[in-house]
Amino acid sequence: MSNRLADKVCIVTGAGRGIGLAIVKAFVAEGAKVVVNDVDKEAANLAMDQIIAEGGQAVADYQPIGTVDAAESLLRTALDAYGEVDVLVNNAGILRDRMIHNMSEEEWDSVIQVHLKGTWACSRAAIQHWRPMAKTEGESGVPRHRKIVNVTSASGLIGAVGQSNYAAAKMGIVGLTKTWAKELGRLNINVNAIAPAALTAMTEPLVQDADAAKARLARFALGRYGQPEEIAPAFVFLASDESNYITGQILCVDGGLVI
Repeated sequence: MSNRLADKVCIVTGAGRGIGLAIVKAFVAEGAKVVVNDVDKEAANLAMDQIIAEGGQAVADYQPIGTVDAAESLLRTALDAYGEVDVLVNNAGILRDRMIHNMSEEEWDSVIQVHLKGTWACSRAAIQHWRPMAKTEGESGVPRHRKIVNVTSASGLIGAVGQSNYAAAKMGIVGLTKTWAKELGRLNINVNAIAPAALTAMTEPLVQDADAAKARLARFALGRYGQPEEIAPAFVFLASDESNYITGQILCVDGGLVI
């Protein structure tokens, strides 16, 4: 343990399993206090209990990401538990894959709401809380960096067949990341995004068919999906002070999928 996140308060959405769970565990290993958000209460509570049992600090939150009310409630959970927030990771997501001619309005709306509106709403709540403090700190000459780490994907960078809803949301997150980096840089709020590729409950169905899996994995320079634990260190880096001079960037942690 190097304590790169010592005493930092980190919110991670969609943290009950997969990449989100790996992120909160990696954050705690680096000294962070975490808010484990997941709409699956059992998963969120299990993650929280595991962290506490191992000596870490964690609280659970069950808000369904995608509305302003949910985002503000999530922020209150963090403030009530710890009094402050230093890092927000917008990780929550769903898939509703369908070719455009078969995609329903609900399938479009639900993916856009969770990924794109959820990222916007959670970040908006955090930024509204941070701005007054950041301005005061800037005037006093003692700046403090705060971090937003968004999650995009290869679909958000190069598109993907059957994912017009998901690709649009993830491409939108790239736009949010770069816009906010420009808006918030003078307040020492760093905004970056990671495009991961890991084998999780959400991606496992994509490789269940042997022929489809072979074709899909051939797109990776390393020939495989990563494990969530291989993705998490990149989030630690972007959440830590080591990345204070990095903002507006998209980091692909994808085994060479997007080159």
